[in-house]
Amino acid sequence: MKKILFAFFMGVLVVAAQAEPSLQQRQEIRQKRVHEYLTRTIVAANLNKENEFGDTPLFEAAQKGDVNAILRYGNESLSGAFLLQKGKNGNNVFHVARNAQTFQALARMVRKFYPQDYKIKIRQMMNQRNDLGETPVHAQINYGRSDTFMIAFPYTELYERMMSAKSKLDKGGVLAEVAKTTEVEEVVKLSKDASGRTIAQAARDNVSTPGMDRVVAFFAHNASYL
Repeated sequence: MKKILFAFFMGVLVVAAQAEPSLQQRQEIRQKRVHEYLTRTIVAANLNKENEFGDTPLFEAAQKGDVNAILRYGNESLSGAFLLQKGKNGNNVFHVARNAQTFQALARMVRKFYPQDYKIKIRQMMNQRNDLGETPVHAQINYGRSDTFMIAFPYTELYERMMSAKSKLDKGGVLAEVAKTTEVEEVVKLSKDASGRTIAQAARDNVSTPGMDRVVAFFAHNASYL
């Protein structure tokens, strides 16, 4: 019995010794971690650098629709701060997103870095206005990008207010009359850029671009007063 117990304990010691990393292995692990940290630090610094046009790498990738670059920056960065900063003319990255795929890639990175308050961060960025008074959805309409607009619009305060007003207007009666003088006014105000043009007017001005007729029809059905 003693021999069996001795053999058992010796086996446990051998396994433990094999499981414990050697000094060389610990050094290699430490060096790997230091290398990863330094790499991420360098990437973070590079993500804040502007090119000759005043764009950071993220803004450049968003404008080009380079989804792979956006995802790579997100995987290599230490934090999501680079996603939230404003670029030239007061734009955030969603103002300049080239298409729906680009928008979705950017949103995915925001979710990655801010999983607890993802919806809050996205909503804040969707309601940010640039120097022309445009939110990202205003800008996307002006670019003629109906696909991006359709994805982004539900995240905005304008959409929420517009649909609330529609619900009350559809019910008629006193509720509709009150909505006409309060909520509709607020929707019209939110829908305008710095020039005073509503987002629905911008859509009508760009109706010849692919898919914009759907956007025009959407506003006609839900907010014909715009």
